[in-house]
Amino acid sequence: MAYGTNPGERYSYGEVSSEDRREFLKALGVVAGAGAVGATLTDLRAEVSSGATGELAEMGEAIRAGMTGSLDAALLNSELSALAERFEKLPELEAMGVPEAGSSAYAELTEPAWAINEHLADVSFFASAEQNLPAFEPEHIETTTRQLLNIETLPATLSEVGFTEPEQTALVVNIVNTREQLSWWMPTVDYPSAEVAEEGVVHEYVAPLHQRSAEGSLLWIDGLDNFLWQNEVLLTEQMIDRGLWDVKSMLGGYYLMGAAARDLAEGSIADEHLSTLISGSSAIMIIGQEFLIDDVIRITDDKRASIAVSG
Repeated sequence: MAYGTNPGERYSYGEVSSEDRREFLKALGVVAGAGAVGATLTDLRAEVSSGATGELAEMGEAIRAGMTGSLDAALLNSELSALAERFEKLPELEAMGVPEAGSSAYAELTEPAWAINEHLADVSFFASAEQNLPAFEPEHIETTTRQLLNIETLPATLSEVGFTEPEQTALVVNIVNTREQLSWWMPTVDYPSAEVAEEGVVHEYVAPLHQRSAEGSLLWIDGLDNFLWQNEVLLTEQMIDRGLWDVKSMLGGYYLMGAAARDLAEGSIADEHLSTLISGSSAIMIIGQEFLIDDVIRITDDKRASIAVSG
């Protein structure tokens, strides 16, 4: 566990402490005792009610109807299988530490996800999601998380790519416990148009929210080969370990999104689960980006490795 970039926020690195668990349940209106460290998603489901799902179902139905192209189930299945294999490389990256010059070890992780991403963009999956899902406001975060806990297949899906029970719990708990970071990510429509903006980003050049969460994650991972090599002298083992958790989280979020799209293509996903998994997976990827920056990219003096001075 570690505190987030904002006072009072908590971020779990692959394991949920009793305090993190209490903060999560408190945010969802559940009064909890000390509990056990590393509670499973099943344990949390028993304590958190699902709430009403009618609105989520309407959103999912609208996303399905709002796409302008047809999803290719065969392509998604093939690339998801390839992405699942990439998770097996994470222990190798941990053992490697800092990549050598010219390495593409991190970039190789994202190749199947980029293929999925191109297809989802082509069929307007991201555009339809943004049009029909609300921003990451407190009510939507709470509703999504309650429903995410009550998707009985979620643990099995995450197990497919090597997430242990404590890690699965951390992914979901982090959505609520770092909700301030999620609120920073605005839908495209909330950015000013070029006609009225005096400076800054304008919405004509901003991709849909869920596309930004997905592509941003892949771009950050792709850039780590060179960044870690360039900054090796400043990096500590803890920074690399935490960065690997952030990478695994982002890839896990992408796998959940891709799996939801595949199930949509196959007609095997309920509308409320579709909207829940799109929002939930996007949240996981956003959080991974926010904390990768804090854990590895912004190397402040208080956490950089000590540099021995000779002479």
